[in-house]
Amino acid sequence: MNEAQVGGFVDTDLTAEAVCPNITKGECSIKIKEEQVEQDGVINDVGNGGDILLMWQKWEEENDRWMEENHALYLDFNSQNEFMTETAEQPSDLIIPLLRYQKEWLAWALKQEESIVRGGILADDMGMGKTVQAIALVLAKRGIGQAISDSAVKGTLVICPVVAVIQWVNEIERFTTKVSNAIFVYHGANREKNIGRFAEYDFVITTYSIVETEYRKNIMILHSINWNRIILDEAHCVKNIHSNTTRAILSLESSYKWALSGTPLQNRVGELYSLVHFLQIIPYSYYFCEDCDCRALNNSSFECPHCHHQSFRHFCWWNRYIASPIQSQGNHGFGRDAMILLKHKILKTIMLRRTKKGRAADLGLPLKIVTLRKDCFDVKEEEYYRSLWDESRAQFNMYIQAGTLMNNYVNIFNLLTRMRQAVDHPYLVECSSSSLARSGRTTNVGYVEQTCGLCHDPAKDPIVNSCTHVFCKSCLINISAIVEQLSCPSCFKSITVDFTANDQKTKATIKGFRSSSILNRICLDNFQTSTKIEALREEIRFMIEREGSAKAIVFSQFTSFLDLIHYSLQKSGINCVQLDGSMTITARGSAITRFTSDPDCIIFLMSLKAGGLSLNLTVASHVFLMDPWWNAAVERQAEDRIHRIGQFKPTRIVRFVIENTIEERILELQEKKKLLFEGTVGGASEALEELTEADLKFLFVT
Repeated sequence: MNEAQVGGFVDTDLTAEAVCPNITKGECSIKIKEEQVEQDGVINDVGNGGDILLMWQKWEEENDRWMEENHALYLDFNSQNEFMTETAEQPSDLIIPLLRYQKEWLAWALKQEESIVRGGILADDMGMGKTVQAIALVLAKRGIGQAISDSAVKGTLVICPVVAVIQWVNEIERFTTKVSNAIFVYHGANREKNIGRFAEYDFVITTYSIVETEYRKNIMILHSINWNRIILDEAHCVKNIHSNTTRAILSLESSYKWALSGTPLQNRVGELYSLVHFLQIIPYSYYFCEDCDCRALNNSSFECPHCHHQSFRHFCWWNRYIASPIQSQGNHGFGRDAMILLKHKILKTIMLRRTKKGRAADLGLPLKIVTLRKDCFDVKEEEYYRSLWDESRAQFNMYIQAGTLMNNYVNIFNLLTRMRQAVDHPYLVECSSSSLARSGRTTNVGYVEQTCGLCHDPAKDPIVNSCTHVFCKSCLINISAIVEQLSCPSCFKSITVDFTANDQKTKATIKGFRSSSILNRICLDNFQTSTKIEALREEIRFMIEREGSAKAIVFSQFTSFLDLIHYSLQKSGINCVQLDGSMTITARGSAITRFTSDPDCIIFLMSLKAGGLSLNLTVASHVFLMDPWWNAAVERQAEDRIHRIGQFKPTRIVRFVIENTIEERILELQEKKKLLFEGTVGGASEALEELTEADLKFLFVT
């Protein structure tokens, strides 16, 4: 066989970083293709029984030899290359001093971009400065005169969650010399569509939602460019290889690719495949043909577009040698071999991970104190919850008796969600839009007849203003026709009226809250608190007593619960801001600025999905987690909004749980099964597929 052409591939040196074990850089004897060549017009084909050894077979043999030599290696995914000896000098345009481990990253990253991998995964613990490390790489590569191909723009495309856009812009502006970097935010309805302008910028920052939307609508602005570098921030956002967001990301082109994530593996090993696929690492990212040296990044068509063999003759390397063995055998037999292969051969060459514990000397972070606070329902809450529990369990038992338990994930998901909401506050169940629609009510069951503040008769179609005074809807409509600015005759506060054009119905909304807020569906004159809210108020009081200037972040999965908390704290004179997924980038930025700049604003209310990632809020020293999440990694992300570089105070984390409820069972199940799954965090019922039938029964058995 011609040494220059092995199995139909052009020979190029493949570094140890890609596939070869136990050898130093440049010594790998295996050769791979850069471009596929045809021999006599067809790809090298051995489907007729020829004795040519295909490249995937060579890699398989190499894996077998490697496993024989490394079978005794240990398994520990917590840290990867925790300490390194080589460092790089920070670029001159970076004005913030890099810590030791960040200089180690820079040296490693520069080498990675020179290797055939051309990128990698930075998986440092949350709060260790992954953003500034990525910025340092861009500046360092520019400083050493990185060559840009004719087909690539000079810029780095940063893709991140919406909430992280402002964070990226702020850190680039704060940590680099003035005018040294041109930044362009590609977001919003009126975003720039002139492709030529992208060449003017060092950083182009956009969001996962923008990339997905444009890809789905076939608007190929971002996809038409060969970027110099792509950086995925919070890269676990593309952990589902089958999602449209992941497909959109994988379709982008660049010379270098990086993934940043403190939790690249949350639920199962298969989630890593999206990042491996993104990096396009040979052979782990590819599908291979059983009969020839064809390879491709996907295998969606009936017949391979690269060779004449049908798709069923192709296999995914990752699935065959990593995912399938682990799924079928766990940490035993071939499953254990696959885990060792993943950690010590694959991740060792593409991923750098350091932990706060391992690099504590560099970080100098203050102490983090985590407390689990358990409270008990009052009599009314207990009665309500038990009624809902009995109803839910009866429904669950019907699924068991009918033998359809494992076919009712959506319904079981709804049962669990309702019970979790009831633990926070009964209003979340009773005053949900769906519940009110089913019952034909417009307000909660606790409504009592009230007097209109304008006509002083019993209020008809009552509207509750932000001052909590009530008016007839007809009175508001009539008076608003002759008075431009309405004021409450009882307290002289303004009355906000929202006229909807669609159905010509009119309602007043609580000032400072969305028109869809749960506060507009309850009678605020008869507002009832809850055990959870009162427990939070007590913890806030303790916080202020310990330190008068302290600030806190309050997390809940349910935005309606945040509204209830906000209203309750506001009535007590506690200044709050709120952040949820419905807010624009500008509104989010305003909320963050107020919380960080206004000493009187001491509470930041955040939904998990909107605020649990990317934010740097070290101005706060307390985190209150109002409801437990199925995925412990998500709780850690929330905690690390404050326990990160730049924090100088001891941080206190309080987790709220109600005794003898579904919340205790969730915590028990996490400990018992060590389950890390998304559950209601993402509002996706398919996440419950991580639970076995026995697990579901455990949640519903008394």
